[in-house]
Order: sequence, then structure tokens, then C-alpha cells
Amino acid sequence: MSFLQGDACNLKEIFADYDLVFAGNLIDRLYDPALFLTGIAGRIRPDGLLAITSPYTWLEEYTPREKWLGGRREGGEPLSTFDGLARSLAGGFLLVHRGNIPFVIRETARKHQHSLAELTIWRKT
Repeated sequence: MSFLQGDACNLKEIFADYDLVFAGNLIDRLYDPALFLTGIAGRIRPDGLLAITSPYTWLEEYTPREKWLGGRREGGEPLSTFDGLARSLAGGFLLVHRGNIPFVIRETARKHQHSLAELTIWRKT
């Protein structure tokens, strides 16, 4: 077993040919989430799965506002992150599951943050 660390938006060529990619609480912390989605598509086998979880808490300290997939207005209308994901993955992936996953972040011994992430699972076509 080994541990590797890298930039999700700039993965090395050796990271390819996957049946499943799990992006847990990642998408809203990338400097260019659309770049990640474009790049990861080429690393998943046909019929492979892309699982994404996120509470969609977009912050400019991680992602420039113009790169947000959702949580903003586009053409005067609200754009949800789910709609932005669906748009980014259209043509290459089919949504197979959408649900919610609660999680807790321990801030101190006596303070915890309870959040709800959305889970979407996409099958590569």
C-alpha cells in the first residue's frame, strides 16, 4: 500500500483507467472545478463511476467566483451547483443516484459542525 498526494486539477498521466473515482468534499475546494471534471472524465473507464459529495460551500479563498459551478447567478437566474455539475458532465456521464449524506466536523472538544453533503453518482457513457 502507498500514499500519494497530488493536485486534483493536474493529475499525473499514471492516474488513469479507473472503475470508480470518489471526490469527497472536494469540488468546492478546487481552484478550477470544471478543469477537474474535464480531466477526470478521461481517467474513468466506460461504465465507470464518478461519485461526488459536497456541501457546496463555495468560498473565494479556494475558488475564484467565476469558476464556481453553482451558488451564483447566471443570466440573472440562480444556478445551483447540481445544475452546474450536470452541465459540466453532460454528454459524457449519466446521473445514476442523488442523495444526501450527513457529516460532522469536530472543531474543538466541545464544538462540532453538523453539515449535509449532497452525493451524486455519475456513470460514464
